[in-house]
Amino acid sequence: MDNDQILGATIKVFAECNVKSFPIDCIALLKYYGYRIFTYDELLNRNEELYEMCMCCSEDAFRDGNSRIIAYNANNPKGRVRFSLMHELGHHVMQHTGESERNEQEANAFASYILAPRMSIHYSKCRSFEDVSYIFDVSSEAAAYAFDDYCRWYKRVLTYKMTYLDKAMYGQFYNKDMDCFIWNIKQCDFCGKTLYNSYYDHCDFCCVPEFEPKPCCPYDSDMSVFDIDLFRSWENKWLYGDC
Repeated sequence: MDNDQILGATIKVFAECNVKSFPIDCIALLKYYGYRIFTYDELLNRNEELYEMCMCCSEDAFRDGNSRIIAYNANNPKGRVRFSLMHELGHHVMQHTGESERNEQEANAFASYILAPRMSIHYSKCRSFEDVSYIFDVSSEAAAYAFDDYCRWYKRVLTYKMTYLDKAMYGQFYNKDMDCFIWNIKQCDFCGKTLYNSYYDHCDFCCVPEFEPKPCCPYDSDMSVFDIDLFRSWENKWLYGDC
């Protein structure tokens, strides 16, 4: 598979599972495709032989496609766990059989794309891999790769415009009521109001303790005014079908 096919596979998952917000719920996606999920510790309590087999295969995660079981090492950092789970989903979605270096590379690319889509990185106004790590709940290593790839994606968009996959991604997360690309939906911790594309867990009208840190740096784009205007003009063309 080439990168376009892998990206297309992630968009298909978003559509089938009705994903509309990040960070994604990795367990929910796996369950949608019929998988039962266990931690390695749970397997150890149930079947020590199976636990040993999983650990021999991988210290991160293990998938049995026939029995639709995925097990993972919950003792790993959260970001690594999430990447491992989506790596295994990638094997399933791309119908990999057997073990090969190519299959592993494709599953890694799938995990990166589905956890932090480059277009979502753009609209969430991430300025660094630290922002990507925080907003998309991925490890620093995965965030650094995704952010570097986002920069390449952005330059390509400015030079060659949108591909059909970019348009499909935009359409998946475009909200007609809000009239914009949505990368996060949550409820205010205090009043329950629905928040769109907010860096905070509360709305503007609710009182928050003064010591609450700001989760993400304010956006100060490195793009020129020309670049921003150009990108926005193309965005309008996607919406109205002129591109």
